Amino acid sequence: MAFSFPSSLDLNLALPTQTWAQGVAPVWAPYFATSRGPVTVNDSIFLDNEVAIGVARNLVTSRDGRVLASKDDNRLVSEVVALSVQTAASIASVRHQLISKTHEVQFLRDQLVPEQNLVDEYQRENKRLKKERTRMAEENQRQFHLLQEENEKLSKMVAFYSKEMQKQLEVFENYGKRK
Repeated sequence: MAFSFPSSLDLNLALPTQTWAQGVAPVWAPYFATSRGPVTVNDSIFLDNEVAIGVARNLVTSRDGRVLASKDDNRLVSEVVALSVQTAASIASVRHQLISKTHEVQFLRDQLVPEQNLVDEYQRENKRLKKERTRMAEENQRQFHLLQEENEKLSKMVAFYSKEMQKQLEVFENYGKRK
């Protein structure tokens, strides 16, 4: 991917050099800014040349600026080329890692599909079993009520026939005593 830089952009990556007393130098924290304002998480150094220059400019510390200023152009160009090659190698490595992770994610997704189908099948079976349990509970309740009714009828019949049998036994005993 090649950048096309507009001629109006300042390509000087070095920050102004400033010397600090020993032990009181402030902590260097990069602040990435462009002419449009601060770089946000929605900006891209790959898609916007101005953002790329703003980030590169602010990655150079004051000390780095002094080191860069002390080098001749040929050596500086050689080091920039070497750094560019290292950067390209790092980007290629990250690309390979991303591809590997993408394949891993796809593999896991492929494994997830049958597992999800199995979960769906278990849920359907569970729902069917719950309906069956409800149906059986209702049927058992109905049969229980029928048995209770039959038991009440039988209890009444037993009570009735017990009284009748008792009366007939008394009659039979009284008949036997008369003779």
